[in-house]
Amino acid sequence: MKALPDEFVLVAACCRWPASLERDAGVMAAAGRITDWQRVLRVAIRHRVEGLVHAALVAAGTPLPPDVSRALLARAQRIAARNMANAVESVRLQALFDKARIPLLVIKGAGLAQLGYGTLVPKQSKDIDLLSAPEHADAAVRLLEGEGYELRQPAAHLDEQQRRDAFRYGRELALQHPAKGMQVELRWRLVASPSLLKGVDVGSRSQTVVLPGIRAVRTFQDDDLFAYLCLHGAAHGWSKLKWLADVNALIASKSDAELLRYVQHARAKGTGVCAGLALLLCHRVLGRDLPTQLTQSLNSSIRLRMLAALAMNLMVGPDASLDLKDRAFGSTRVAPMQFMLGGGWRNALAQVRVMSVRLDDILRLPLPAPLHFVYPLLRLPLWLARRFSVR
Repeated sequence: MKALPDEFVLVAACCRWPASLERDAGVMAAAGRITDWQRVLRVAIRHRVEGLVHAALVAAGTPLPPDVSRALLARAQRIAARNMANAVESVRLQALFDKARIPLLVIKGAGLAQLGYGTLVPKQSKDIDLLSAPEHADAAVRLLEGEGYELRQPAAHLDEQQRRDAFRYGRELALQHPAKGMQVELRWRLVASPSLLKGVDVGSRSQTVVLPGIRAVRTFQDDDLFAYLCLHGAAHGWSKLKWLADVNALIASKSDAELLRYVQHARAKGTGVCAGLALLLCHRVLGRDLPTQLTQSLNSSIRLRMLAALAMNLMVGPDASLDLKDRAFGSTRVAPMQFMLGGGWRNALAQVRVMSVRLDDILRLPLPAPLHFVYPLLRLPLWLARRFSVR
């Protein structure tokens, strides 16, 4: 494997969990090789781990250039403040959904931070991730709008037909509260492929996570949460270190027996490949020790080795500080991984469907429902029109 840039190695060392003297020693050793601290800052920002990097550098007593130290501190403080505000809002929204009898889970966010890191402070969460059910999606959106949230993605306004199309073809909507500056991503499906994450939805077994001083939120049980996080990261090509750090934190305190049980659970849910890839990357990038038998099994898989190589290219690439969207054909680089995540022909068919029928196209060129079969034929012309339109 090609040697990783020193700046990325340091940022990754800071993302190891839990905090320990061993981690601090690794941070100090990696910091000793740094000649460009501004690049370290850019890598941390690109991977959305500034809070973890700041905490680890302070814990290790790493001397920093004053400008970098101030920048990291300011970002870490903003992350902590936003996390607390998002946690309070998550609890408030959960109570409103409960009162309206709309099923809801708070996924990732505050619950994951408390479960994995034992604190809301360092993990960055820019929005509040909520999961409801397809049959309650419209009611959930209207409840949020009644609380002052406004649609942001896929569009700032949707008429009634467009809403129905969004609920039929989409999986999520993003909303923003202009006064509070908060963002919510409301999902009613977690994945496009029915062969991946089978049976994991808002009706799955849940747990109540106590947020000290704030009350509590409901989220997935640890095994379902592990399976979901592995799929979520793989679906994005593991292009950001943040997602891997969260998986690593969630399993940090798990025994070998528990970890093997999680892997078996992920396989039963159709996400065994995703779980294997996540653990292989945790081992290689974040130094997570794995059971010997599991390590040998992961390393012997040609598919996992290929996926790991693709993921490392997306995570680091030619410049670890360069965001994926700023690389040539950045988002399309993730596409090949979608077909290698398991699920056989059902997953392949689902990925083809996702790529051939885009919600953006449906909203841009509304057609009567009987003519929706035309959208796959229009996919390429509409993509070209967007790409080469004069702005």
